[in-house]
This record gives sequence, structure tokens and C-alpha cells, in this order.
Amino acid sequence: MRVSLGARFSTALVKDSIVVPVDLKPALAPALQLSVRDSLRGPWTADLTLDLAPTPLKREEGGTTSDAGSVSAVAVTVGLRRQMHAGVAARLALGGLFYLTDETGVFRQGNGGLFPLIALGASYAPSFGARHGLEVGLSYDVHRFITPALQSVGFNAPRPVHRLALTVSGRLLGR
Repeated sequence: MRVSLGARFSTALVKDSIVVPVDLKPALAPALQLSVRDSLRGPWTADLTLDLAPTPLKREEGGTTSDAGSVSAVAVTVGLRRQMHAGVAARLALGGLFYLTDETGVFRQGNGGLFPLIALGASYAPSFGARHGLEVGLSYDVHRFITPALQSVGFNAPRPVHRLALTVSGRLLGR
């Protein structure tokens, strides 16, 4: 079992412009990941990852920013990792993401359910951290976002949300 800590950047959940541009954006958030890996034949490793990113939401409208509540994005992915070179690995994963919310604002009629997600990642394991399985990782994922409250006011197409995380991880249990 591995644990990763880091920071996550996310693009806007909602973007609109009637008179002035309005964006609903998650702030820079902490990223916490728990994962389990199992070696396969050759250079491949399978993994199951639980990713949690609690964040405040910010509403940007006409040059002003205001607090718009908070959410926690929870994602579960199943992935394949491949060792590319000494200490360098790449990852491709599929899964789902849902938002834990306070049911206000764009979430007042529900969180939109489970959103399919695709993730890509790269990691580097420096030789000095081998004893503890130390890795530095960069991950990217994308999902489409819409909620019943957005649909009720005329948003009819899900919006792609891109997320990027920089993490440091280590081994908790196992080899």
C-alpha cells in the first residue's frame, strides 16, 4: 500500500458569459491518494487508487472573487503502470469521480452522480529513496461535469474538467 500527498490544480467546473464572464473554480487543493499495486509479468504493474481532493470553490465574476462553498472530489481508478527507464514509470487509468458537497449552489439538486474519468501519470523514483519506495509523481485526469441544477437553468452539455496533481509518495506496507 502506498500513500501520496501533494497539490491539485483544476480547471473551472462552470464557465459562462452573459453580460460578464462567470467562472466557478476549485481552488488549489491538497491531494491525498491511497493505492495498492500488484506486479504483473514483465515491466507492468496493476494498481487501484483512491484519490481525495477537498477544496473551497471560488466564483469569479467581473473581476471579483467570492467564496462559493466547498467540495471534495473523490476518484477511484484502476490502472496499469509500466517501467520506462531506471526509476521512471508511466501510468494509464480509468475510473470514476464524484463530488461530496454541501448541496448548495450548483450542487443544490445533487452532485451529478458518478463521472467517468481517464487518467495519465508519470513518476520518478530516485535511487536515494528506494528503501521507502519514495516517488515524485505528476498526474493528469479529465472528466465531464454537469449537475441537475445546471441543467435546470439551461446548461445542456457537460463541461470537461482537467485536473493536474504533483505528489510525493511512499510505501506504507509491502515491498
